[in-house]
Amino acid sequence: MSDKTMKIVLSVLTVILLALIAFLFVTKGTVKTNLNKVALRIGELRQYRTMNRADVNNYMENAFARIGYDVVSVTEDNLYPSTAEDAGVNIYVRGYNPLSELKTNKKAVNVVYLRDFDSLYEEEMKTFDGIATSSRDFYDYAISAGYAAAYVPEFTNPSVFYPAPRADLERNLLYVGDNDRASPAMAAALEAKLPVEIYGRFWIGNIDDGYAKGEYISDADLGAYFSSAKINLVNISAHESEIGIIPSRVFDIAASKGFMIAPYNKEVEAVFGDSIPMFKNADELKALYNKYINNPQARAEKAEKAYRIAVTEYNADAFAQRINGLVEFLIDEKKL
Repeated sequence: MSDKTMKIVLSVLTVILLALIAFLFVTKGTVKTNLNKVALRIGELRQYRTMNRADVNNYMENAFARIGYDVVSVTEDNLYPSTAEDAGVNIYVRGYNPLSELKTNKKAVNVVYLRDFDSLYEEEMKTFDGIATSSRDFYDYAISAGYAAAYVPEFTNPSVFYPAPRADLERNLLYVGDNDRASPAMAAALEAKLPVEIYGRFWIGNIDDGYAKGEYISDADLGAYFSSAKINLVNISAHESEIGIIPSRVFDIAASKGFMIAPYNKEVEAVFGDSIPMFKNADELKALYNKYINNPQARAEKAEKAYRIAVTEYNADAFAQRINGLVEFLIDEKKL
């Protein structure tokens, strides 16, 4: 072999060796993503998520598993464990505050689920491939702004919230909710001087204490309370009504086959129709109370209609399927 040929061979081998070294350097420490594995990265501590409601995390985990995913569920205290490193689908369930640490995998699908219109800032939105939201107004905005988005309402757990009326829990007007934000429902009820019985924190000392009956009802009993009350007064904030959010509590009461009256909310009206009577002021609330308090047949008919809607269309399986529709779209878009 001539010297010239030898130099050419050595040059080619050097290039190949350098390319191999570069490849090994780039791929060192990388993990191949598995599109059949989903990581639920929940931006709240598990104990917070389960403090006042059923174990929402576990309910979501099971729903995604029924789709066929290998599911890893993690919370704010450890959002990025090694067990979730190869997840090809990452679903960030955002709390009311930004995630303490936000890392996304460009070789995977990264979707954020949020309920509040104002809680996700523009720069944070750009981090994700897709946005799922329980606010129809926010969904409309995201689509118009060019984001891949899905409207995904909240849900109930029919294995926790189901019809279980008890005579000893019957009362005319029940309100379950803390006094931690302005409540149009409670403001109207107090103005109308209705006989509302309240279960929640921070009421005593801030209103006539005679209305407050307790600070807490366990999940195991909530369905029975909702089922047994003649009328449930729903806690919906003005902010939720303004931007088209249906609080999960509406679905919980409906799944318990409890009759309810709510402050006007355009999305409640769109989903439940006339099965949930709504009011805009104290006079309208008082009129609805007087109309239904002595009409058990009308209450039962509306509660039955709302029940059918909630348990068939707004459970965790429906929630997971709606988000998965966005995930499948993004897998195609990213050509994964």
